[in-house]
Amino acid sequence: MSPAIGFLGLGTMGGPMARRLVASGYDVTGFDIDPARTKAAAEAGILPATSPAGVARAADVVLSSLTDPAAVRRAYLGEDGAVAVVRRDATLIDLSTIDPDTWREVAAAAKARGADCLDAPISGGPTDAGSGGLVFMVGGEAAVLARVRPVLETLARELHHVGPLGSGYIVKLVNNVMSMGNMVVAAEAMVLGVKAGMDPARLFEILKNSGGRSHHFLKRMPNVLAGDFTPNFSIALSRKDVGLALTMAAGLGMPMHVAAAVKQVYDTALATGLGGQDMAAVTRLYEEWTGVKVRGASAG
Repeated sequence: MSPAIGFLGLGTMGGPMARRLVASGYDVTGFDIDPARTKAAAEAGILPATSPAGVARAADVVLSSLTDPAAVRRAYLGEDGAVAVVRRDATLIDLSTIDPDTWREVAAAAKARGADCLDAPISGGPTDAGSGGLVFMVGGEAAVLARVRPVLETLARELHHVGPLGSGYIVKLVNNVMSMGNMVVAAEAMVLGVKAGMDPARLFEILKNSGGRSHHFLKRMPNVLAGDFTPNFSIALSRKDVGLALTMAAGLGMPMHVAAAVKQVYDTALATGLGGQDMAAVTRLYEEWTGVKVRGASAG
């Protein structure tokens, strides 16, 4: 018999994941602080709950996809939180990008009630979340992962067990420092080329086959050329993740000069009102500063 699933956070990523689980035959109970999201999820077959505790009472496996450490702490440890009512032998799996210490605090509280925890941050976007195309970086005990592997494999094209509890977050934060840094460098370089006289579309066509290209350059620069900054991963989340990595580095006594400069770019983008736009919208800062536009011939 399939385990009953609970889902905390039914937004850009959590919503498609919860719907995929329902479509794959799982019974899913869900909660989001935004009633509109909970309602939309209910229309897709997800049983709505009125609190995180309501999700946990019904679930053998609780998944969460939340915005930041404070949201995770509230959902699990706050008033009407999941941990207070979690079933013995249940498994709590956080898919968010947060710091390892926050989840270890949740795991200690869950262990006192006989429940297990995994951290399983993800790589991929909303389309991947709804199609089973995500990559999971899992931290925790191998035996616990083996128990819930079928649930995660419903959502994943790749699943990596990277070490003990908290290890998934470490890998994800390292990945995101690289990702956000790649985007800032790509934005800065493209605007430099356009300011110096290159046609944006022609410049992209050359660079996409050159040594300086990166995954995010190839994935996001076409959207910049089209003037499309729909938030597949927002400026606000980008800033948060780089900030978490810098905090982790500070705790280890490690200077990160480049990451600190990258965060300043995202800080500036947030301060100028771009927080809800895609991470590629850092390009718009450089466009404003230089008076040029990185747009293709067909862009509006």
